[in-house]
Amino acid sequence: MSGVFYLVAVFGLSYAGFGALSVAMQRHYADMHGRGQEAPPALRRRLQAAGAGALVLAFAAAELKGGGGHGPLIWLGGMTAAALALMMLLAYAPQRVARLAQAAGVAGAIAFVLGGLA
Repeated sequence: MSGVFYLVAVFGLSYAGFGALSVAMQRHYADMHGRGQEAPPALRRRLQAAGAGALVLAFAAAELKGGGGHGPLIWLGGMTAAALALMMLLAYAPQRVARLAQAAGVAGAIAFVLGGLA
Protein backbone atom coordinates (compact mmCIF):
# COMPACT_ATOMS: atom_id res chain seq x y z
CA MET A 1 0.00 0.00 0.00
CA SER A 2 1.25 3.42 -0.88
CA GLY A 3 2.10 5.71 2.00
CA VAL A 4 0.48 8.66 0.26
CA PHE A 5 -3.10 7.53 0.91
CA TYR A 6 -2.91 7.64 4.69
CA LEU A 7 -1.15 11.01 4.64
CA VAL A 8 -3.89 12.43 2.42
CA ALA A 9 -6.48 10.85 4.72
CA VAL A 10 -4.92 12.34 7.86
CA PHE A 11 -4.48 15.80 6.34
CA GLY A 12 -7.88 15.89 4.61
CA LEU A 13 -9.83 14.69 7.62
CA SER A 14 -7.91 17.01 9.95
CA TYR A 15 -8.56 19.96 7.66
CA ALA A 16 -12.25 19.06 7.42
CA GLY A 17 -12.47 18.71 11.20
CA PHE A 18 -10.82 22.03 11.91
CA GLY A 19 -12.86 23.65 9.14
CA ALA A 20 -16.12 22.45 10.67
CA LEU A 21 -15.04 23.58 14.12
CA SER A 22 -14.08 27.01 12.82
CA VAL A 23 -17.40 27.48 11.00
CA ALA A 24 -19.13 26.60 14.28
CA MET A 25 -17.44 29.59 15.95
CA GLN A 26 -19.48 32.80 15.88
CA ARG A 27 -16.56 34.96 14.76
CA HIS A 28 -15.66 32.84 11.75
CA TYR A 29 -19.29 32.23 10.86
CA ALA A 30 -19.78 36.00 10.75
CA ASP A 31 -16.65 36.40 8.62
CA MET A 32 -18.11 33.98 6.10
CA HIS A 33 -21.73 35.13 6.10
CA GLY A 34 -21.51 38.82 6.99
CA ARG A 35 -21.14 40.70 10.21
CA GLY A 36 -23.96 40.25 12.68
CA GLN A 37 -24.84 36.78 11.41
CA GLU A 38 -24.90 33.91 13.88
CA ALA A 39 -25.14 30.20 13.27
CA PRO A 40 -28.27 28.62 14.72
CA PRO A 41 -27.53 26.52 17.81
CA ALA A 42 -28.55 23.27 16.09
CA LEU A 43 -26.16 23.96 13.21
CA ARG A 44 -23.36 24.78 15.63
CA ARG A 45 -23.85 21.48 17.46
CA ARG A 46 -23.85 19.52 14.18
CA LEU A 47 -20.69 21.28 13.01
CA GLN A 48 -18.96 20.64 16.32
CA ALA A 49 -19.90 16.95 16.20
CA ALA A 50 -18.77 16.65 12.57
CA GLY A 51 -15.47 18.37 13.37
CA ALA A 52 -14.77 16.11 16.31
CA GLY A 53 -15.72 13.05 14.27
CA ALA A 54 -13.39 14.02 11.44
CA LEU A 55 -10.50 14.49 13.87
CA VAL A 56 -11.20 11.07 15.39
CA LEU A 57 -11.18 9.50 11.91
CA ALA A 58 -7.89 11.26 11.16
CA PHE A 59 -6.47 9.77 14.35
CA ALA A 60 -7.77 6.33 13.34
CA ALA A 61 -6.07 6.62 9.94
CA ALA A 62 -2.78 7.58 11.57
CA GLU A 63 -3.03 4.81 14.18
CA LEU A 64 -3.93 2.11 11.68
CA LYS A 65 -0.97 2.96 9.48
CA GLY A 66 1.65 4.13 11.98
CA GLY A 67 0.81 1.97 14.96
CA GLY A 68 1.03 3.03 18.59
CA GLY A 69 4.48 4.58 18.30
CA HIS A 70 4.28 6.61 15.10
CA GLY A 71 0.51 7.04 14.78
CA PRO A 72 0.09 9.92 17.24
CA LEU A 73 3.13 11.67 15.76
CA ILE A 74 1.69 11.38 12.24
CA TRP A 75 -1.66 12.65 13.52
CA LEU A 76 -0.11 15.66 15.26
CA GLY A 77 1.90 16.51 12.16
CA GLY A 78 -1.16 16.25 9.93
CA MET A 79 -3.21 18.37 12.31
CA THR A 80 -0.46 20.99 12.45
CA ALA A 81 -0.26 21.23 8.66
CA ALA A 82 -4.05 21.37 8.35
CA ALA A 83 -4.35 24.05 11.03
CA LEU A 84 -1.71 26.22 9.34
CA ALA A 85 -3.43 25.90 5.97
CA LEU A 86 -6.81 26.71 7.50
CA MET A 87 -5.39 29.67 9.41
CA MET A 88 -4.05 31.18 6.19
CA LEU A 89 -7.37 30.65 4.42
CA LEU A 90 -9.35 32.16 7.30
CA ALA A 91 -7.12 35.23 7.19
CA TYR A 92 -7.27 35.84 3.44
CA ALA A 93 -10.38 34.14 2.04
CA PRO A 94 -12.83 33.18 4.81
CA GLN A 95 -15.71 32.68 2.35
CA ARG A 96 -13.94 29.65 0.88
CA VAL A 97 -13.38 27.78 4.14
CA ALA A 98 -16.62 25.78 4.23
CA ARG A 99 -16.40 24.48 0.65
CA LEU A 100 -12.73 23.62 0.89
CA ALA A 101 -13.29 21.83 4.21
CA GLN A 102 -16.06 19.75 2.61
CA ALA A 103 -13.82 18.89 -0.34
CA ALA A 104 -10.95 17.99 2.00
CA GLY A 105 -13.26 15.75 4.01
CA VAL A 106 -14.41 13.91 0.90
CA ALA A 107 -10.82 13.54 -0.34
CA GLY A 108 -9.73 12.30 3.09
CA ALA A 109 -12.55 9.77 3.28
CA ILE A 110 -11.78 8.48 -0.23
CA ALA A 111 -8.09 8.18 0.64
CA PHE A 112 -9.05 6.37 3.85
CA VAL A 113 -10.97 3.76 1.88
CA LEU A 114 -8.56 3.50 -1.09
CA GLY A 115 -5.60 3.14 1.19
CA GLY A 116 -7.08 0.04 2.73
CA LEU A 117 -7.47 1.71 6.09
CA ALA A 118 -11.16 1.00 6.41
